[in-house]
Amino acid sequence: MKKKRRKLLPLGIKKRTTTELPALIALEAIGQPWFCEAHLTDLMALSMVCQVAAEPGSDEHVAALELFDLLGKEPLDGKAIEPLVVLTNDWMQRQPNGRIQDAIDRLLIVSKTPEAASATDAP
Repeated sequence: MKKKRRKLLPLGIKKRTTTELPALIALEAIGQPWFCEAHLTDLMALSMVCQVAAEPGSDEHVAALELFDLLGKEPLDGKAIEPLVVLTNDWMQRQPNGRIQDAIDRLLIVSKTPEAASATDAP
């Protein structure tokens, strides 16, 4: 029996409706009354996966770091975020599924460490 794996993003990177589209919808939602936490989560997941999957110091890695930083600031600046989302999203779509799955797995391992768990349990 095949074990089902948990994922931060839907895998099937070549399926644009399950990978590319959520980030683009979230980008369009910035500044709209219907913008919600799920949109922010989609953008953060894109940033985090790119940070782990991209070569440190590469344009994509730097863009992912900058995107994550901008996502933590209120109000969100859609004009500054847009080119970073486009760059990281396009780059991720061109990567082999295995590379992206490895990045997702690494993020899930980090999120399950005792230090990460105790940090989320703190008041």
